[in-house]
Formats: sequence, C-alpha cells, structure tokens
Amino acid sequence: MRLLNVPDPLALTAGGPDPLVRGRAEYDAQIARKRSHLGLDRPPRPPEPAARPRWFARRAPTRYPDPPAAPPPPPVPAAQATSPERLCPHCLLPVAFDPTRLVSIGPTGERVPLDLSGELPPAHLRDLLRTAYQPCPHADEDTLHELPAPYLTNGRPLTIALVGSSGVGKTHLLAAMLGEVEQGGLEPYGLKCLPLNPDTHRTFLRERVQSLQQGRELGRTGQQTFARFADGLLVTGRGPTRPVVFFDLAGEDLAQDGEVTRFLTGVDAFVFVVDPLRALRLPSLDPVRALNGLRRRDLGDEAFTTVLNRVPRDHGPYVAAPAVVAVNKSDLVRVEPAVDQWLGRTLPPAYRADEVHAESRDVHAFVAKHASPAWLRPFDDCARCTLHFVAATGGQARDDRFPHGVRPRRVLAPLLSLFAMCGLLPGVDPGEVGI
Repeated sequence: MRLLNVPDPLALTAGGPDPLVRGRAEYDAQIARKRSHLGLDRPPRPPEPAARPRWFARRAPTRYPDPPAAPPPPPVPAAQATSPERLCPHCLLPVAFDPTRLVSIGPTGERVPLDLSGELPPAHLRDLLRTAYQPCPHADEDTLHELPAPYLTNGRPLTIALVGSSGVGKTHLLAAMLGEVEQGGLEPYGLKCLPLNPDTHRTFLRERVQSLQQGRELGRTGQQTFARFADGLLVTGRGPTRPVVFFDLAGEDLAQDGEVTRFLTGVDAFVFVVDPLRALRLPSLDPVRALNGLRRRDLGDEAFTTVLNRVPRDHGPYVAAPAVVAVNKSDLVRVEPAVDQWLGRTLPPAYRADEVHAESRDVHAFVAKHASPAWLRPFDDCARCTLHFVAATGGQARDDRFPHGVRPRRVLAPLLSLFAMCGLLPGVDPGEVGI
C-alpha cells in the first residue's frame, strides 16, 4: 500500500479508537431486551426440598448411603417431535403417509403407481421408498405436487427459506452451501446428510452446484405461481433423522404479498441475505455499483419487509422462527478490518456458541455503522438470530463467468447456526445460540 501511495486502512485503525464500539453496545442492549421479554434473564427457581415423612427422623442411620437417584433424561427439543401427520411444505395442509398412494416419476414425467402390497425384502422396500413420491391429497389441477416419501417417513421436517431481493446471491449461496455439504463439510460436527430424493438432488447438483464450481454464473431464479422447494436433505444428528428442505424463490415473488408466498407462514427457519452493494454506505463500492447498475437503498430490502410482515409472531413482538442474517459478497469489503478478521478464518472443527455470538456482534456493529437501520430489521424482529460474513463466490462475474473461479468462504456458518437453534446439532444446547 505504501508503494502504491495509498493509505493502508488496516494501519489507520491500529491503536486508534474502535469505530464499531457504538454498534456493539447496541447489539448487547438489543440482546438484553430480547432476553428480558422472553424471560431468559431471570435466574432459575431453586428446587423445593421434598417433604420428609414423619418416620424419617426416627429411622436408624444406615452404614451405607442410599444410591443417588438416576438423572432425568435430557429433554428432547420440541423441533424433534415426530408425528404420523405433518404439514405439506407447499400448501400447509396436513398429510399422512399412505403407502397405497405412492408413485414413481419416469424420465418424461409420467406418474407410475407403486405396488407395495406383496411381501418385499426389507432392502428392496427401502430402496423403493428412497425414490418414491406421494401426491398431496389437497392439490388441484393447477397446483399438482408430490412429496418425497422420506419426507413423510422420518422425523419432523425442517423448512428453510432464503430471503432477499433478486440479484443478492441467494441461489449462489444455496449452491455453495450444498456443495460444501456434498463434500462432507458437516461431518466434523456430527451430522450425516443424504439426499431427500436422489433424482431431484442429482439435478440440483448438476444444474446449480457443478455449474457454479466450474465458474459459471447462475441464472436468476424465475418467478413461480406455486412455491416449490429447490432441494432437500435427510440430516441425522441430534435426535431422529429429519428432512430439511430449502426454498429459493425469486426476489420478485418474495416482495409481493401474494399466494405464492403463502408457504412462508409455515417456514421453520429463515436465511436473510444482505447485499453490500445495496446496503452499505462505502465509497469503495460505488464503482462496483455503477458497473452492475445498482443503487444503495436506505429503506432496506423489500423482500425482508414483506416476509417479516407476513410470518406469525408467537412471542409477542418477535418472530418465533430462528433466523440468520448472511452478509453475502463480503469479499467486496474485506479491506475492512471487522470483515477481514472473520472472512479470513476457517470454521472451527466444533461449533462454538461464544464465537458465533462474537461474530454476530461484529456483523451487527459493522452493518449499523455503514447502513440504515432497516437492513438490521431481521435481527430486530426475530427472537433468535445470528449474523455472519459469507462469500458464496469470492469474486465478481464477467460475461456470465467467474474468471478466477469461485472461492466460497464460511458459507456453512449460517446453516450450522440454524441447525444449532433448531436442535439438530449434537453437543450444542439450542438455547445458547442466537440470543
């Protein structure tokens, strides 16, 4: 930087006052308000001593003490509860598994009924169910849809929706996430992942993940008349195996309060994707904004507003569903010390709630300093929320390609936080994350 006759921003901040101290204080105050409203700041009530029977005082002392009572089994999080009936993620109506209605989908899309009435070997039956579908009984001719059989035969499903306007990088982030999952990125944390349906998962890998890894820019998600999830996994971690499905809708659909977004009222968790080009008041981003034809928005993301206004609030003023805020394209602002110290780190081999809290604090302070308060509304409105610096591609595309390849950074951090808050991550107390 000295040879280029340009001031070094890292040197300017060394030894000087912390520019994010105010934002960090605001984060601490907001967390304290949430904990107070949810009753998490009160000390636990001490256990009442058990009443002793009258004969206890006259009992002769024994030579050996009574064996201690066995500790109670750890409570199973509510998110892991299973039931024979669950909601269809598309139409939000209850569906129960019915082996007499299963079908397979042929290469040209034809539905072929499956006959499971005979005595089949268990291995053969399991293999048939892996690729089978059950038509939703509530679908009409305009919204025909099927559910993968494993969605109905495992634990309670977990639905995750990516939220953000068109062009913020939701599709690239999801492709980068599932690419890391496919390479075993979740196994060090005690999670095993299998495709929810092998055919749809293979298609997503070929059309999205492999295209991105080969340096091709992904096309924008098209608008839909009926919300369908992009891909799904069977995740085994803490508790029973659970289906996890990801919704990636066009930003135009999310910004409209129409029928296509009706599924949002049943979503279990959210990933709010922040675009620095739209959010941050940094002069260094002006050339990139001009190159991409973008303008900064002080009113925040329209999709954030629509979604947060629509989802239910079971905790008074707060949205009950866990959420993460992912500042995507963070490589564009990595010259900022607060960003560089996190984006340059690899994820730790074990999930650490204290480190996630520290990162959330820094992200909140950074966005609060360089953007309007509207961009932090997901954190303000959601009872439990973590914030992360991520980079889905690590560079800018030119002529629909990434000339230097893609270099995802920390894309699994938001997913791990959601799994921790939803009770899927082994060895992590869900109540310690996000608040």
